[in-house]
Amino acid sequence: MLKLSNKQWIAWAVVLFWMASIFYLSSQPASQSFNFSLEMIYVTIQVVKFLQILMVIGLAYVVLKFLHYKKIKITLKRVLTLLVVIFFFYSLSSVFLRYFAPDDLHHFVRKNAHFFIYLVLGFLNTIAFKTSGIKWWKSSILALFLGVLFALSDELHQTFVPGRGGMVSDAVIDSAGVATGIFVQMSLAKIKKDYFIKRNQTLNKKGV
Repeated sequence: MLKLSNKQWIAWAVVLFWMASIFYLSSQPASQSFNFSLEMIYVTIQVVKFLQILMVIGLAYVVLKFLHYKKIKITLKRVLTLLVVIFFFYSLSSVFLRYFAPDDLHHFVRKNAHFFIYLVLGFLNTIAFKTSGIKWWKSSILALFLGVLFALSDELHQTFVPGRGGMVSDAVIDSAGVATGIFVQMSLAKIKKDYFIKRNQTLNKKGV
């Protein structure tokens, strides 16, 4: 009987949970899935607006810190000027959003959702295989194989859902997401490994 450590159980449980979530979303009839996408678009728009506000607040903070660093007195005139500049950048960001927004926003969001959902799956697959003792490129290949296989099975599953259908293009997008997720996980792991190697070398030089 195969024995798994608690860490391995958790890693694979998260993978299975994410797969089950994807399966659930794919099981929604076309009308329900369409309405869900519209709700996600609304949420996305609100998040973008919130990020715009954060950007403006961040810009104001940087300017005020710069003035403080330069020991420049913050007068009413400078505050008003800062507010005008902030309003300008906020308006400019809104114009850019409208200009670069795709004509079919709903279609754009759905396709990107495919990519990012499977990006997470690729990321989680890699962690699960690594946790199981499979290292580096082998874990990447297995994570990619599992992710692509699940993407293909999910598209096949959608052919049995009312109003839905499997698409080769979606499977390609999903597979690209899986590959990107694997790359992100491997890159972060490499950065983490290099950081601890340099940290240990520094501590050894100091005799700690």
